[in-house]
Amino acid sequence: MELASELKERIDLILVSLIEHSRTGKPALIVSHYDADGIASAAIMAKVFSQLSTPFHIRIVTQLDEALINELANAFKNYELFVFLDMGSGEKELISKRCKDKKVIIIDHHELTKESPSNECIVELNPREFGINGDNEISSSGLVYLIARHLDVKNVKLAPLAIVGALGDLQDRGEKSRLISLNLAIAREGMAHNLIKEEISLRIFGLRSRPLVECLAKTFDPYIPGLSGNKMACYKFLKNIGIEPEVNGSLRMFSSLKKEEVRTLVTNLVKYMLEAGLSSKDAESIVGYVYYILNEDPSTPLYDAREYSALLNACGRMGKYGLGIVLCLGVRGSALNEAIEVWEEYRNRLAKYLKLIHSRDIVEEYRELYVIRGDIVGMEERISGAIASITSGIFSEPKVIVVLAKSEREGFLKVSLRLPEMLKGKVDLGSIVHAISTEVGGSGGGHKVAAGASIPINKREEFIERLRDTLAGELL
Repeated sequence: MELASELKERIDLILVSLIEHSRTGKPALIVSHYDADGIASAAIMAKVFSQLSTPFHIRIVTQLDEALINELANAFKNYELFVFLDMGSGEKELISKRCKDKKVIIIDHHELTKESPSNECIVELNPREFGINGDNEISSSGLVYLIARHLDVKNVKLAPLAIVGALGDLQDRGEKSRLISLNLAIAREGMAHNLIKEEISLRIFGLRSRPLVECLAKTFDPYIPGLSGNKMACYKFLKNIGIEPEVNGSLRMFSSLKKEEVRTLVTNLVKYMLEAGLSSKDAESIVGYVYYILNEDPSTPLYDAREYSALLNACGRMGKYGLGIVLCLGVRGSALNEAIEVWEEYRNRLAKYLKLIHSRDIVEEYRELYVIRGDIVGMEERISGAIASITSGIFSEPKVIVVLAKSEREGFLKVSLRLPEMLKGKVDLGSIVHAISTEVGGSGGGHKVAAGASIPINKREEFIERLRDTLAGELL
């Protein structure tokens, strides 16, 4: 894989810092985000530290702010190296102020901030600095993979984790949901080593491992209104289109369908989604590229990289961070069974909130926004991002999705925002949210199309009003 010389030089610089620290024999702290990309990034970095014989501690967090940075600096004051993964580029000033006595490495793909950190010991790797789009060309797990591979070419075996992280961050933005740019290069490297297989198929959860009725009910990407989360409705749907859901009392697997039945299923799924109000692009996304991990058991969710990422996402959103990490490190058996149970509970919660959204029970509509009041029905902070992503494909109007949820931080709200397809390229959501959340006494940021914030509860109305004013001005 050929990398631009400046990018390669930065990877070299980080690798030198890691090797130099390993010679001290002192521990390092890995701080990473709680989503699939963050968990995969932390696991790959754990592999790197293990190969360097560096003792380490992993801390998975929901959001990086001043309070957390202060907590980390106090709790790990004897650690000389802090490594921030999938976060940090928007908080360099805060990190530099509180971690002046540390060596700091930031590996992130989110929006860069303009401030220059006063701490000269901060080394940052962000693809945007090199003209690479961190929204869809490479995620943090891919960046950490490049470092691992540069340390030892045998670490190509970690390529599947990089792909899992990218898919978890919805970076499959190419034609028919294909990976692009550096993500595709990593995938092809995995294919060349017989680690990954790419093919076009139905993008339905559990297609190889679960009965078809369950597959449809458990599919949330793409979200199928009326079917996602509703097993009985899926059973009736199959009956109505002429496909028998079961034979001799047993639910049928997708593999049992004849070619004509497969065509019938695809045609009617697209038709159903269009009639449910989804755009043609969202409806047609039910068919696209899938990525299989060839050293995983095909009968488990880990075989399909998207399903793998869904398990990691569920572990993160449900607070089972360690479980996600050990899965990435190769532990199976009871750990995999527990992860599947966690995923089931997570999907049930998603279905509950999506039902309320679909019925408009917790939806406030403005000219520029759909505000989902998850905070009034107990929606958990860790789930809000997934709800925002799914909801962005439900509503047909070109309005920003804003999901409010209860925060783990007392006196604060969690805000998750998504830009609908029709508004992409018109506003930079990450920059807007960073500015407004700071103005109201909170913190936030993210990508151009997806952002998050933590704001004081009593600033909710002000935040919404400022957001509406800003969007109204930029969308004129």
